[in-house]
Amino acid sequence: MANRGIFPGWRVVAGSGFGIAFGSVVFISSGFSQLAGAWNHDFGWTLPQLAKAATIYLLLQMLTYPVYGWMLDRWGCRRVACVSIALFAVSLAALSQIGDSLTQFYAAFALIGLVSAGTNVVSYARAMALWFDRKRGLALGLAAGSQAVGAVVIPILAAHMIAATGWSDALLSLAAFELLVCLPMVALLVKDSPAPYGLLPDGDAPSANRRADQKAALVGPSRGVIIRSATFWKFALSFAVMGLTAYAITINYVFILSKTAGLTAAEVAKVQAVSGAAVLLGRVGIGWLLDKMHGPWVGLITLASAVIGIAIYATAPSPAIVIFGALLLGISIGGESDLMPYLASRYFGTRSLSSVFGWFLAAFFVGGAIGPIAFATIATTQGSATLPLWLLVALQAVPALLFLTMKRYPSLAELSAEDEEAPAPLASARIA
Repeated sequence: MANRGIFPGWRVVAGSGFGIAFGSVVFISSGFSQLAGAWNHDFGWTLPQLAKAATIYLLLQMLTYPVYGWMLDRWGCRRVACVSIALFAVSLAALSQIGDSLTQFYAAFALIGLVSAGTNVVSYARAMALWFDRKRGLALGLAAGSQAVGAVVIPILAAHMIAATGWSDALLSLAAFELLVCLPMVALLVKDSPAPYGLLPDGDAPSANRRADQKAALVGPSRGVIIRSATFWKFALSFAVMGLTAYAITINYVFILSKTAGLTAAEVAKVQAVSGAAVLLGRVGIGWLLDKMHGPWVGLITLASAVIGIAIYATAPSPAIVIFGALLLGISIGGESDLMPYLASRYFGTRSLSSVFGWFLAAFFVGGAIGPIAFATIATTQGSATLPLWLLVALQAVPALLFLTMKRYPSLAELSAEDEEAPAPLASARIA
């Protein structure tokens, strides 16, 4: 079966990518501004009042990522993802029914934040890590890169539907799409592990000892052992700094480039578009590179890309060079979504991968919450974006030094030795 046709693991990547493309992160980042304009028109809500809803969502999403990680390790990727997609659809329907009440508005976004974390990449990383070994980075990069599809489709459709039928019907249509299209696609294509189907990662041929093959699928220390390790905290701090840097730049794009490069808002939008396209390049490219090089070294490349991009923004020698800086920053930001699950799987195994990835995402968003405020405060005090940009450059030394301290990946035997009370392998099944 492993050698017939397309390896079924690529179906898992396709299903994961479809779910990620229309998850809550893409909905907020790409569709919120269209809806906000409609709410401002209908209810007169101000920009700070509207932005507060996005903040509520981000904070609750940050808090629930570790919880969802635990659930994913316990009940599997497909089951948790499908439930979260269904609940996300319900929360969108609830948002469509709010009246002229900020309390209802904020409550609806709180609900979205609480139930929708499982619609995002955290739900699928463990499945892809189990289906792929040699091509794990590429699989993760392709699936995460599908966010670019949603980022293009959602704002266009949202604008069209809001103009044609209003924001309430637009939200109901999106809720229906989640239930009638996304949910079946994920349920059909995403399989938690190749082991129940008599397959091994990457389509390798099973050995004579099928029981040993199944046991090797889920290895690694317990969550408690992982949290007590220095490696875990080194990575968590590194990803917090990366999140701080990414959000400090992206949230303050207009301020930064208007000050350092003298660009207009329209010109900044073009730079942002280049950076956004480069995120897709970073996700696929860095994912591919992770399969070719030691992960921490790829992390250093990602950091170097960020440092050069930020330095270009700080000096802004010419518009063409600024575009190049945007390209480098986009690649760096895109690569971070690959590094977190990939390094978690290599250093801690797959047994608690979703939990570890959830904690890393929480750390990333903690940094993301701090970055824009800290940057804006320093920039306002100095009256310039140059100093906080150079401070961000200097701050990259922290994750760089931590990555340099990382040793080789633990071997399968070493991860198996740390495995405590590993779950029993799933029963055999046929794959469509």
